[in-house]
Amino acid sequence: MAVEIGWDQLASALRLSTPQGKTQGSEAAQRALEMILGEETVRAAVDYYIAVEPGYELARSVLWLLRPWSAMARCHELAAPSNDIETRRSAVELLAVVADRRALPWVSEFLDDGDPQVQGWAVGVLDQMVFSELIEPEEAEEVLKRAERHESAAVREQAESIRGYLRDRERKVTRGRGDGRNGSDGTSSNEA
Repeated sequence: MAVEIGWDQLASALRLSTPQGKTQGSEAAQRALEMILGEETVRAAVDYYIAVEPGYELARSVLWLLRPWSAMARCHELAAPSNDIETRRSAVELLAVVADRRALPWVSEFLDDGDPQVQGWAVGVLDQMVFSELIEPEEAEEVLKRAERHESAAVREQAESIRGYLRDRERKVTRGRGDGRNGSDGTSSNEA
């Protein structure tokens, strides 16, 4: 059964058209798929995952692939202190794979949570955003510093792991640019 999609209308709704009438990018495609599926369907997929229904891991994988805003927002709603603790923990755990930079402000909120598992998943959200390069190191800095000073040793340990990853990544970038001692052909001045 084929579903007819009005691609022109979808591009217009997403305000994606360039002056040449072309649309671009995987982010635009992700937003389009979220619209095709519908916000309620995406939110229901979050609920389905949280409830650990049969096939819940497939729902998680689809949400991870799409990283839809409506899934992030639903995770944030379910992580609220008014919900039961298992729901809250699962919501922040799922957020770790569906979040992009738009969810970064919530990490501090989750670090302040009284539950150690929510705190641990909070730094897990930061870890995924950094590791997946969904945020720049500078964007992570404030929250990373908070995590490094956190009362929980587990949070501090994970924050140090993120810091180490960022240091290693910077070293690789710096080595890739060269240190000024290499010639244009990559040989050192002693080899030339």
